[in-house]
Amino acid sequence: MRSALAERLLVKIMQWNSDEISKQRPMLQALANLKYDEYQQFSPGIRFMESLVKWLGQFESLEERHIAYAFVMNQLIFISSNQIQHLVNITFAEKINPIIIEKTAQHSKFSPYKIKKIVISSTYKFFLRRSLFIGLSDGSKIDQLRRSYNRISNEQVLATYQVSQDKVKDMLDELKQSKISNKKFNTVFLIDDFTASGTTYFRKKDGIWGGKICKFINSIFDPKARSESAISQLIQEDEVLDIHVIFYIATEEALEKLNNNINEYKIANPTYRFQLKIHSIQLLGNDIKTKVLAEESFLQLIKKYFDADIIDKHYEMGKCNEPYLGFNECSLPLVLNHNTPNNSLPILWLPEDKKYIGLFPRVTRHKDE
Repeated sequence: MRSALAERLLVKIMQWNSDEISKQRPMLQALANLKYDEYQQFSPGIRFMESLVKWLGQFESLEERHIAYAFVMNQLIFISSNQIQHLVNITFAEKINPIIIEKTAQHSKFSPYKIKKIVISSTYKFFLRRSLFIGLSDGSKIDQLRRSYNRISNEQVLATYQVSQDKVKDMLDELKQSKISNKKFNTVFLIDDFTASGTTYFRKKDGIWGGKICKFINSIFDPKARSESAISQLIQEDEVLDIHVIFYIATEEALEKLNNNINEYKIANPTYRFQLKIHSIQLLGNDIKTKVLAEESFLQLIKKYFDADIIDKHYEMGKCNEPYLGFNECSLPLVLNHNTPNNSLPILWLPEDKKYIGLFPRVTRHKDE
């Protein structure tokens, strides 16, 4: 569908007069050019304007189309590739470096304000080189993070915590040859791009702990998991492991849930010698969800145009009393440039093979066989 045709169809289905056309068209064209056209899950030949026409056209009444359009214009949050790249590039300066500086200052009795003196010290090099950087998914962009600061060695960066014996040997040999430390790693930075509910990272279901962060901790401290994992060999056993989880984007709700779960897990496992902090570069406040839930007419709309076919065993791992609010009822109006999270409102991401379609169709990662 050509953009000019899409615009004419949009005017027709929204029944805009000439004044409304002159007001809406520049805004839509600007949003499409600046951000929305870069969405990576559009079908070939489809861009934002074409998707908007198809999406609005599925609503039965003009009133419903205006409610949906107003929501997109007023509440939608779209994170572009440039914005993600910026978050990755500032992660070392904003979160990681202050942690290394604080460790150095405390160990060397330096004033924490004498930054230049700290970062040129051998103690700073010691703590930085003993830090391990691990990506928790492709979204971590761990290579880009490494390149953002040239003092991070390639031999202290892992794309996943599932690592081979050969890689472990190489990393320990490189650490020893660096002549900075004879010890193993004692600080771990776990990196990922986004969390809205925290469920993927640390959860308790039917009395059993799970999630990516939980699996990593178990691979270090749980005797059975440790025997099956090579990564534990990278960690200095006689020191408390300092773990920092960094998300480029996280909701306030997810961070609260993760902190509560991890505290409960630590109480249940007092012999595991680690301390853990969670950080977010871009925090999404609870007010975003509150604002969505205050739109009563829009809630009625998304309830009517919900396809229960999206509910599978993975979707049911979160709260599911009102599934039209997204996974775990997160109610987010959020779209990431590479894919729309399932925590966002389904009316925004419903796949193209469902009864209704989303404005930014999502490609699901987990498949029910």
